Amino acid sequence: MRSMRPAKPVLLFALAALALSLFACASRDVPPAPESLTVTEAQLTRFLGADYVKMAPAPGAPGRLVWRKPGLDPKQYTRVLLSPTVLWQEHGLVKESGVNPDELHALAGYFDSVLKKALTDIDFPLADAPGPRTLRIEAAITSVHASRPTMNTISSVLPVGILMSLGRAATGGKDPSVGACTIEMRFSDAQTGEVLGLFADHKDGDKYDSANFSKLGQAEKAMDQWAERLRQGILKNWGARKE
Repeated sequence: MRSMRPAKPVLLFALAALALSLFACASRDVPPAPESLTVTEAQLTRFLGADYVKMAPAPGAPGRLVWRKPGLDPKQYTRVLLSPTVLWQEHGLVKESGVNPDELHALAGYFDSVLKKALTDIDFPLADAPGPRTLRIEAAITSVHASRPTMNTISSVLPVGILMSLGRAATGGKDPSVGACTIEMRFSDAQTGEVLGLFADHKDGDKYDSANFSKLGQAEKAMDQWAERLRQGILKNWGARKE
């Protein structure tokens, strides 16, 4: 029986070069800085349109942008109207993510369901049509990066994973086999259309998270976290609690 021999240096260098090239090609659609866009560019490229340029980075939260109408009293709103989640510029989203339309629509439906659950869990009234004292919440998925379960298994178990991690560190990039998601959200008066708040955020998955072993597991996990953030915001601003 032939014994296992250490990999030759040339093979190790080849694997390292491959890892570097993979991470050099990886891209993430982190929300661009508002000041980097003109109003026209924002209108054409962002779900939030021209309002996008109003936002500013959230302290201590890289990749997150926020804006709130000065002087807003959220307690004047007593119901929430959830609009269906949008796949922003769907054709491009399908092409860039490599995820088929049916899976993306299912992902949007998942976000709808967890946002609704976040509100029903605390018995906050939901509206089914615009009306007075009703807050409309609109969300859009602007970027998705699917996890690659096979690559996650390889890089977690085999020696090539060590080289890939070194490649990631050398390029300052993220592991392209790990999922990610970006969203934008608008909060407005459902009756008048006045914009009251804006939110954009991007989340990369953790390398050794079991959510990576599902194609869209990291995107769904990010949506769970955003829904929980909404729930906490409702509790903070309205004090609504389940009886």
